[in-house]
Amino acid sequence: MKAITVIGRLTRDSEVQENERGGFVRFSVAVDDGYGEDKGTLFFDVNYNRTQIAQYLTKGTQVAVTGELKTREYNGKTYLSVRPNDVKLLGGKRDAQPQRDYQAPATQLEDEIPF
Repeated sequence: MKAITVIGRLTRDSEVQENERGGFVRFSVAVDDGYGEDKGTLFFDVNYNRTQIAQYLTKGTQVAVTGELKTREYNGKTYLSVRPNDVKLLGGKRDAQPQRDYQAPATQLEDEIPF
């Protein structure tokens, strides 16, 4: 078995699909590779059989996927995928702003009540 742990961000919102074995969630994870001028990105396709997590797997969400590394060739390109044993949500979207508590604007009260 070729075990791998991939930590990266989702490239698009997840999709729930059905097959003869039941439902699964399909998503893709982008992982930075290298640094400087040699920096690149690796993309891993993931099909996870726990559909309950789909609502949290949106574009930009950081995840850790642990499982078996798979490769396949198609039209001269190598595609990487992970057959996951575990998927963990690590954080929100990269561009998400922290929630701020709403504060009602201060109002000035008059000392006299007009009657």
